[in-house]
Amino acid sequence: MTQEDKILGLIGFCSKTRSFVYGKDRVRSYIKNPNPNKFVIIAADCGETVKDDVMKSCESHKVPFILFKSKNKADLAQALGKEQEEVSVIGLEDFNIIKGILKIVNSGGEI
Repeated sequence: MTQEDKILGLIGFCSKTRSFVYGKDRVRSYIKNPNPNKFVIIAADCGETVKDDVMKSCESHKVPFILFKSKNKADLAQALGKEQEEVSVIGLEDFNIIKGILKIVNSGGEI
């Protein structure tokens, strides 16, 4: 099981608690929100314009993010239970899940 697979499993918990936002415009508002518990995940096949916009917003607002190397929009959508949609970027709101993802990311290896 890869690190990306483990992260997708944790994203599944967010879907059950509805503690996430998705879509470019909602994530952009989420990034600007003063809530300190934020984490953004970008799909590997996200469009360049959206990817650049979200990454720059995250950097300017000091919001941690990861860009998946192999998991795509369909994988993110499936993890969130949104199989009928394409989900290119998500923002997580659950502190414990964010902490779990940061633990996976900081444990080493490639994401």
